[in-house]
Amino acid sequence: MPFTPDMRRKVDQIRDYLYGGGYPDPLSNAEQLSFLFFFYMIEGIDGANLRQARATGREYASLFAGDWTLRNPLNAPSRGVEAVPRDRMRWSSWANAMAGEQLVTWVRDEVFPFFAGVGDAYGMSFMAQARLAIDEPTVLTQIVTLVNELRLEQADPDSKGDLFEHVLRQIKQAGELGQITSSRHSVWISRSGNRNCSNPTSVCIRISKR
Repeated sequence: MPFTPDMRRKVDQIRDYLYGGGYPDPLSNAEQLSFLFFFYMIEGIDGANLRQARATGREYASLFAGDWTLRNPLNAPSRGVEAVPRDRMRWSSWANAMAGEQLVTWVRDEVFPFFAGVGDAYGMSFMAQARLAIDEPTVLTQIVTLVNELRLEQADPDSKGDLFEHVLRQIKQAGELGQITSSRHSVWISRSGNRNCSNPTSVCIRISKR
């Protein structure tokens, strides 16, 4: 699916909602959206890699296999529980089931550390020192809903690139940073087979610092 005018309108709606919700910094917003887009898209990529592995008979360990030791006891499903299945870190698990303060606490204290650990495990620091900045419960809930509506799993790699370019273009238009080619954490994701993608998860992550 190409980067359609409707997708562009939805991205602009996210930008406007962030600004109206008390988040006026275009660079920070672009960075936060890059993280959320990554959380959304990595689930589909991981699933595709798993299906391909099964079809070809090769080994592949899902990013969401095993257990996750909770960082915040408030996120435990019941008293005394210290770990949950890593499957709970999938976007579809928490984005469609949580809202408000519960969503903020889960994303801030579990999802961000989880994916920072994934990056470290593969020698990539794209989430080093990353944290959730959109910590107002109503705003985060609405932004997650709007990201869901983009249906990014239907977009082809070029469209995903166009998506990030559109987000970054908004920074230039805001006149905040002068000439900028990339946010610190712009995440470019493609399915396996991309000639520039060589890490074991078949997820391409391109980071430009300027």
